[in-house]
Amino acid sequence: MPEQAWASGDDADWVLIGVVAGAHGVRGEMKVDLQTDFPDRFKRLDTIYTGPDHVPVPITGVRKLHGRVALRVASVTDRDAAQAMRGTELYIPASQIMPLPTHTYYRDQIIGLQVVTTAGDPLGTITDILVTGSNDVYVAHDGQREVLIPALKEIVREVDLEGCRMVIDPVDGLL
Repeated sequence: MPEQAWASGDDADWVLIGVVAGAHGVRGEMKVDLQTDFPDRFKRLDTIYTGPDHVPVPITGVRKLHGRVALRVASVTDRDAAQAMRGTELYIPASQIMPLPTHTYYRDQIIGLQVVTTAGDPLGTITDILVTGSNDVYVAHDGQREVLIPALKEIVREVDLEGCRMVIDPVDGLL
């Protein structure tokens, strides 16, 4: 499942895709720590939105940089200005998220779903996702207990994003 950090609260229409790590060079280029599994998306953008107010900033250049992105924007033209941007969060509108294959979801689409069994028994709300070597594991809490749900087709029978629920068919020993 690709990780995608969605803005929270009233800003749910924004998606965090990077954080400025500091200056790169002397001409205003910035190193960006990626918060997306799709670093090439930066090359497709004309504008990035900065900070909690989502201020639009025109992009003038992008290139890959050792697991990061080197980003140039119109308003940052020297090293000091680039360094001053350190820690700035970079957003895109949620309408610009990358489409995923069928039955693949962004992390924050899964967290918050109500989990029920195929028999209709409630198991709680997904509060976290554990990334393991073989498959993700959803962590559901009902206030009293924690249930670990392997993200496998044999167990997760339905993900209803509009209805905010996940239906699972628990194997023996899961509950």
